[in-house]
Amino acid sequence: MKVTKSKKLNSPKQILLSDETFPKKSLGQNFLIDLEVLNLIEEISELTKNDEVLEIGAGLGTLTRFLAVRTKRVVAVEKDKRLFEKLKEYLSQISNIELILDDALKIDFKRYIKRKKMKVVSNLPYSVSSPIIIRLLENKDLFSVLVLMIQREVGERISAKPGGKVYGSISVLAQTFMEVSIELLVPPEAFWPKPRVDSVVMKFVPYRTPKIEISDEKIFKKVVRASFSARRKIIGNTLCSIYPKEAVESILKSSKIDRKRRAETLSIVEFGRLTEEAFRIYGDH
Repeated sequence: MKVTKSKKLNSPKQILLSDETFPKKSLGQNFLIDLEVLNLIEEISELTKNDEVLEIGAGLGTLTRFLAVRTKRVVAVEKDKRLFEKLKEYLSQISNIELILDDALKIDFKRYIKRKKMKVVSNLPYSVSSPIIIRLLENKDLFSVLVLMIQREVGERISAKPGGKVYGSISVLAQTFMEVSIELLVPPEAFWPKPRVDSVVMKFVPYRTPKIEISDEKIFKKVVRASFSARRKIIGNTLCSIYPKEAVESILKSSKIDRKRRAETLSIVEFGRLTEEAFRIYGDH
């Protein structure tokens, strides 16, 4: 994992922001203002002139402009109407940027896919980074790679291995469907305003097929989420939130998983076994 050396850009905040458009903490707005980080993101993303890129949280347009110069097309999504209006003015002369005023948690990504899969390159709004990543996972077939700036804590949770305190449902879901890696550690000084936490740039590469055999993705996600729904409870109890007790006992026995274990001790392979037995014993209910 690389650690950046700061090289500040001429601050775009002077161009875009006024007293009325100061960053909103409620929207998780911490804007990237470091050129060296942008250059490393380009390297990690392996950008080419043929790439079409989705950016979530365009913010001040710093990353948006950077991507537009290096790729064929950029679809930049911004939820904050104040910033969106400023961005329209600031980026109006760049023909390969398509600005979208919308919420990434609700947007239909398919509308913006043309002939080929897109790359997602984003400094995600920190307040909603985890649910956005889940949405991207749900639409994984649309994308060739995700390169995402997120809180270090979230990145460590996503890449965690079984047995640790931070290993959870997002760890299992992400690692089942994508190869994940933390590529870059980014300090608070790379942003304006400075966040109180370190950040990381994380790379997600979708697998052609899931890491384990899964007969039904919907059941897999249901089982994983239920398993982690109450971390202090044993797996024999948490699964009772979605299946009758007798079915849970049969599923665990057939999977050869001790009912007294907790979800954070189970490997991805074991969650796969649970899902297959749940599908076999209880169907797609």
